[in-house]
Amino acid sequence: MSKPQLEAVLSLLTSVEAGDKSSPASAWLVDGSVPVDAIDENQAMVAIEAARRMGLDGRLREATSAKLKPVRKAASRALHVLRSTGHQIAPAPKASGQWTMGEEAREVPAPVGLIGLPQADGYFPFIMLAYSKDGACVCAGVAGAGQGFQDSDHAHVGRSKARQVIANARRDHNLVEVPFHVALHLVERAFTEGGKGEPHGWGHMLSSVEEGVKNSARLLDPLAQQPASLDSSALQRPEALLEGTHRVVFSLDDSISGPAIDAVMGALTSKLALDDDEKRRRVADEVVAAVNAAFDGIARKNWVLAMDVLSVITEVAGRTEAQKAARAISLALTAGRPGADIPFFRIWTERQLAAVSEMILSVRADKEGAGQ
Repeated sequence: MSKPQLEAVLSLLTSVEAGDKSSPASAWLVDGSVPVDAIDENQAMVAIEAARRMGLDGRLREATSAKLKPVRKAASRALHVLRSTGHQIAPAPKASGQWTMGEEAREVPAPVGLIGLPQADGYFPFIMLAYSKDGACVCAGVAGAGQGFQDSDHAHVGRSKARQVIANARRDHNLVEVPFHVALHLVERAFTEGGKGEPHGWGHMLSSVEEGVKNSARLLDPLAQQPASLDSSALQRPEALLEGTHRVVFSLDDSISGPAIDAVMGALTSKLALDDDEKRRRVADEVVAAVNAAFDGIARKNWVLAMDVLSVITEVAGRTEAQKAARAISLALTAGRPGADIPFFRIWTERQLAAVSEMILSVRADKEGAGQ
């Protein structure tokens, strides 16, 4: 395949990933709303290659009956490649001249994926549900690049219960429904980066997902259409992530927050400090040291993924300012910027240390007042 052809295939895959049906080829791949015969020959050949890469054997079988002979031959070759690489191809339905009492066909609903706002440690919740002919398998838990996953579980349920699970999840303002292959991409990225493999039951759920959907998750990057270079102005405007119903919290690990609080208390109660300005400078230094220490370890990788998840969620939800801020933070972390140079983390560290220090000072004042 030539470079221009490969670029055309990758461009088409990106359009399909985004659900863009503006071209006949992408509309055919996304939902079959345009017949293959309505696509011109060159675009049809590109679409055949895209369908092969996505494992869409149903589309390829359809194309083997196209009017244009080159399209039919390309589709047949693509199906042969899929079979030879171990792809399970469902047999084409056979016509029959006899009437028989068959099993009533049951439509299998599309899988559903929801991912949630990152928690204070950078892990994000997920709910993944795939239907089968007889019911559904739901996997839920918390994923992150540090350990891969936490508190993950799965259950086999009937369709009625499955609909109830999804309805309840959709009412949770911290969860956002995204295209299933996008959720699958992000959750499996957490599993891969965490290095612990997949949680129990994950394979059961995936066994009911079409190969094409799984291939889309592994081939297509949901962040491909987002900025690849750091927007410094967006980095300096994290307000959309700091306040409101959809705010995202960052907390220091206990191993860092404990010593940092001791140091802040020492600065605030020091008899050696000349004045309040000196105390404030010493507290600011402790904040910088604490937030920088937080990103010397696994937290950096964890929060890169967390911010990538947040970029996808906010893009789907149409929260433009939050999306820009999340993307900028991810790129800044990836570039190796110190934690203190990223306002989102510095502000939350200031808040955390100030809140605990004020509480300690208040408790001390109450005890001293009671002792008098």
